[in-house]
Amino acid sequence: MALTVSSAYVPPANTLLTPSGQAIAPAPLTDTVEAALANAAPAAVYHPSEAAQTLAQPLEAIDTWVGRSASPELPRFEKLFEGAQSVLKAAVERFKAALPADLVGKKFGFTVEADDRWKVLDTAGQLSRADIQRLTDLLNQASDLKPAAIKFRDATIDLLDADSPWSGNLMGYYSLTQENFAATFDLAALFNRPGSLPPKEYSAGLFINQLAYKGQVATRETEEAMFARRAAQRFSAQA
Repeated sequence: MALTVSSAYVPPANTLLTPSGQAIAPAPLTDTVEAALANAAPAAVYHPSEAAQTLAQPLEAIDTWVGRSASPELPRFEKLFEGAQSVLKAAVERFKAALPADLVGKKFGFTVEADDRWKVLDTAGQLSRADIQRLTDLLNQASDLKPAAIKFRDATIDLLDADSPWSGNLMGYYSLTQENFAATFDLAALFNRPGSLPPKEYSAGLFINQLAYKGQVATRETEEAMFARRAAQRFSAQA
């Protein structure tokens, strides 16, 4: 930026002005203005309402359940679960490979009940009573399948009990027991091969999605029941 310096005199900005000799007198109010001022009312009047007074009422305390933290033993239970899952996968694949030809093309699932009995799932409405009985008999004849299914069920329950609703793998957000396991997991669907089913149907069979779609959400009561059950078993997933 260029600056120009001039020798010309520039009066300072704080130069005093010469006072004027003219007197200033207030003008009288007109009759209309005086009447308006005499009749003026407040622009707004505040009347406390009953709703506003409720703000002074005491606050209500809300008790929120947070849930347990993940067990330090969680990594060990994860490894037990992974081992049980691997054994079950091999047993399920052997069972499917040995199915009679007339059952191969039918959609079905199976799971294990709390009393360790098989439950055949007619997932697509394609099975007759005779088909369900035949599949039940075949499941019972697969000697390695039921022990693998029971071990997987129990390892899955242990994993969720050791986890937390808000830390770890967050699987503790669900309450899983022997009683609700059959309503939560279709064991056959866990091991569907990618591309063998439509994407949506395949995705619904994945472990985490079956748990999310059909699992029972944990509560303070289910957590207390879990601790009581573990104490009766003299075993704690939180040890």
